[in-house]
Amino acid sequence: MDFRVFVVIEAPIIDKKYELFVPVDRRIHDLISILKSSIPELSEEYYKNHEANIYSKSTGKLYNLNLIIKNTDIKMGTRLVLI
Repeated sequence: MDFRVFVVIEAPIIDKKYELFVPVDRRIHDLISILKSSIPELSEEYYKNHEANIYSKSTGKLYNLNLIIKNTDIKMGTRLVLI
């Protein structure tokens, strides 16, 4: 069964916000790779040349890139920041 959670990901470098459903059985670094390959603005300039990280918007917590999403506090409606 494919479980997904709805998240809002903000990318302040390019001043964009994305609302999407993400699979909970993927690692954080897989999420970043999917974003960079599917959203043209994220495959250009800053994000292309720098390793991006995901942070919790509410706590500022940096997510370990190797964590599986279902093993984090990322739940339905979580707001994240991609830097």
